[in-house]
Amino acid sequence: MSFPSRGCQTCRDRRIKCDKNLPICLRCINSRRTCYGRRDQQVWHTENAYASRQTKRPRGPRPAKVDLTVSPIPTDLKSCALAYYMHNYSETPLGVPDFVKEVTGGCFPILPSAPWCSIIDLAISSVALATFSRAKRYPKAAIEATSTYAQLLQISQAELHCLNSRNLDTCLLAVFFMGRYEDSIYCPGSKIPLQLTLQSFSHHDGAMAILKVWIDRLRHNGPATNVIKHTRRGLIRSVLMRHAALPEWIQDGALFGEDGFELVYDRILVRVVNLRHRLVSLNMMVLPQPGIVGNTVEINEFNKDAQVLDEDLEHCVAQVPRPLNSLRRHRISELISWPTKDFYSPVVYSYSSLAYAAACCQYYATRMLVKSTRLRILALSSVSDMAQEQQLSFEMRYIGDDLAASTPFCLRRFGLTTQSHRNPINLNTDEYIKPIDARLIIWPLSIASSLDNMDISQKTWFQGQLSRLGKIVGFGVLESAEKDDWLVL
Repeated sequence: MSFPSRGCQTCRDRRIKCDKNLPICLRCINSRRTCYGRRDQQVWHTENAYASRQTKRPRGPRPAKVDLTVSPIPTDLKSCALAYYMHNYSETPLGVPDFVKEVTGGCFPILPSAPWCSIIDLAISSVALATFSRAKRYPKAAIEATSTYAQLLQISQAELHCLNSRNLDTCLLAVFFMGRYEDSIYCPGSKIPLQLTLQSFSHHDGAMAILKVWIDRLRHNGPATNVIKHTRRGLIRSVLMRHAALPEWIQDGALFGEDGFELVYDRILVRVVNLRHRLVSLNMMVLPQPGIVGNTVEINEFNKDAQVLDEDLEHCVAQVPRPLNSLRRHRISELISWPTKDFYSPVVYSYSSLAYAAACCQYYATRMLVKSTRLRILALSSVSDMAQEQQLSFEMRYIGDDLAASTPFCLRRFGLTTQSHRNPINLNTDEYIKPIDARLIIWPLSIASSLDNMDISQKTWFQGQLSRLGKIVGFGVLESAEKDDWLVL
């Protein structure tokens, strides 16, 4: 009898289905077994002696032809880490809007096939090893990640000194992965504020300098690439987290490849960042002198600008009705008390796809950010407007409920079934959360967990979710979401 399966020899000997990943299958990685790869020749297994009863058929599993003992040290740690990382972080669910994707999800599909150039290989390998170390609790991978990262720093110095059109994307990707490496190895528990301890911000500044070189000297050589576009989006988020000013030259998304709805949304996001920086500047003028409140006229104009921005954001998303129209509300009858680890309340939302759910979650988070900004603006005024403050607080709590009700669907904590009309919900709380799904919700949860005007129960739940996802995806910086030093927007 022939076995035409193309799975690895280890899985075939164990009589389990191989996922056929190269160079090492994930089943061998998860079970920490040595993956011996595929065999080109056909394997023939004869049972004639057993069929004719000449030989007694053995009981139990067939003895292995190779040593299948569990080894705590993989034969090729780098290959194991790369296989795990590429499988869990290089893909994005189908249909996810481009503006929802992070740099990893936006740039991996356009990477050249392996073997990569040395700088890309070192960059991806260092992050893969660091992520694999945290996600799988494997310290030896962290040691190899440190060594790989040190080599990357040395090689990248030479590349950055001779930027040109051919190596610009490579340098941007390398700097991005350097920042992602720093986020991965971050250890929660420091008493210093998160914004001051994150080494990844220095790499973000380096990426900003590379983009400035492209704008000043290289953009006439060709249009912006996907790497340039997604790097700029990541930098806008970095500037927002640091309450910094967004340089004038980076504010026009059209120069960086944005168009259509994504350009409209990009312009609104740029206005949000500028509004937040303007608020910080106003705060610095008012707070040092407790007895002095802000100029009422200036603050009223500031509040009107924020209100117009809030309305423009709502109008922008209203032009794309499909995501919100696909929303359905359900009630989980099995929940006796809440919030729980997976559900904030018994009410959950389902969508026609994960792509629409991710887009809606990003919209909810951005609207909460704008409304929180308006509340902080009103707090600086000498004239208290209690009615407006209460209305904004209510709207923030309402949108926070929307985000909390959408999160379980994004993480596949439940599924829908047509077998029962009375209770179409099928709970999946025992299932493992995939990193590919967790990445879709990380940015909205990062915003929601950082707003100081959030309802305390909502904020605590969002922080718990973000810390939990940080352990799953292997980002140490996210694990500190429940700590006192977590960032405040």
